[in-house]
Amino acid sequence: MLLAVVAVNGRPVVFADTNIYYWMGQLEMRPVRYALAPLIGGPTSQASDPDAADESPAEMQMRRTEMAARSPWFGLLLYGVESLGGLWLLAGLQAAAASFAIHALWRAAAPKAGAWTWLGLMAGLSVTSTLPFFAGFAMPDLWAGAGLCALAVLALYPDRLRPATRAGLFLLVFAAMAFHKTNGAVAAGALCALAILNLAMRRPLKRLALAALMLLGAMVVSVLLDAAYAGAIRSATGETLRAPPFLAARLLADGPGRTYLRAACARGEPWELCRYAQRPLDDSQDILWSGDPKKGVFGVATAAQRIRIDEQQTRFVLSVVRAYPLQAAEAALRNGVTELGLVYLDDPVRDPHFYLTDPDWRDTFIADMVHRMSDCGDHETGCKPRFDRAQSMVWHSAFFAMAALFSLMRLCARDIRTALARRDEQTTRLVLLAGFMICATVINAAVTGALSGTFARYQARISWLIPMLALIMSAVFGARQAKRFGRTGADV
Repeated sequence: MLLAVVAVNGRPVVFADTNIYYWMGQLEMRPVRYALAPLIGGPTSQASDPDAADESPAEMQMRRTEMAARSPWFGLLLYGVESLGGLWLLAGLQAAAASFAIHALWRAAAPKAGAWTWLGLMAGLSVTSTLPFFAGFAMPDLWAGAGLCALAVLALYPDRLRPATRAGLFLLVFAAMAFHKTNGAVAAGALCALAILNLAMRRPLKRLALAALMLLGAMVVSVLLDAAYAGAIRSATGETLRAPPFLAARLLADGPGRTYLRAACARGEPWELCRYAQRPLDDSQDILWSGDPKKGVFGVATAAQRIRIDEQQTRFVLSVVRAYPLQAAEAALRNGVTELGLVYLDDPVRDPHFYLTDPDWRDTFIADMVHRMSDCGDHETGCKPRFDRAQSMVWHSAFFAMAALFSLMRLCARDIRTALARRDEQTTRLVLLAGFMICATVINAAVTGALSGTFARYQARISWLIPMLALIMSAVFGARQAKRFGRTGADV
């Protein structure tokens, strides 16, 4: 069902960062490819590899100032899966991962519901939510929601899981931690909120022990893997992997950082950002990526300048927050509230025409990936998705609002209050599930909005959790109503 929506929309969709992830995966696999070249063909060394032809030492130094912001492990997955079967295979894998997590939650939360409710659940999510579009999106965004869904099952229904299911859910949590750094903050925050709800409902915290242990284990392993990867790069090149100055750019664009920087530079303080203090600095995307010397910062800086900006970023952010604490907090709150409402599609319905025609993009891996799926026509106009941003703003925002309203009304219903008063276990777990999903949605908006910026992709990647919650609640109470009228769950 999820892949059917991808097919109706046209094909899997790529994004600018897809190219970076693919290149990082290819970089990791080069030693294996070279070693197997006598058996599978292809280049036997980097010197004879056409994909490495433009990688001069200076170019590689520039790339290493950005690589810490991207997961090499999602890059490895993307490169390996796409090489075997193209982006359709990646879409199939992502759809299967999400389906597995949702099925585990449905089976645990509504054990008496009939199989038709599972089909109804997936049909509803396919038609009303952003989930299928992220399944067909060649980026790590889908794994955020899938990981949260898996964590919810481990936290609330561990006694209803088979060992194989438990292991599969752990792998999903681990993938979410390994594929994007913000996922750890969101998952940990949501689990802490669930612990508070447990205390409020006088439930022992030890029931969350399995989920907490698995989340901690996944986070520790992903940190160790990242450290090992960065250490290998440092050992081979003598350089440290770095990330763009997302936090500094956020504070500059919001205003407090801009005010502080110009005052500090006037006092003669040695911030590397003082080179750019007279530029507008009012748009984080321009600050990070613009190549325009009148607007850009990171995008126009040399490798040495980027390194100094990165080394100073933590001190700069702390200095801005100390100087303007209320303004910084107000901007973060504003960004979080704004992000909370961005539950529609943007990047996952982007037309690849630009990447296929722009001189700087048309010879990249991203163009190869698109063309391996199908030809886009003489003028590269035939691969545009059929669903667009404007349609999604109406369609997905409306269904999200209806699902949220239904869930809140259902939680406030008399039968729920009565069942909680009787300490009904099924109802208690369902209320805790709702609390977990709602808190995760809010925390995700706060984390991504405050740390990076207000972009629809960051919230839409997990907005499908709320329609899923509404459908799960319908399945649970539908099964109860069926039992009340003398039918069993199997009959339903």
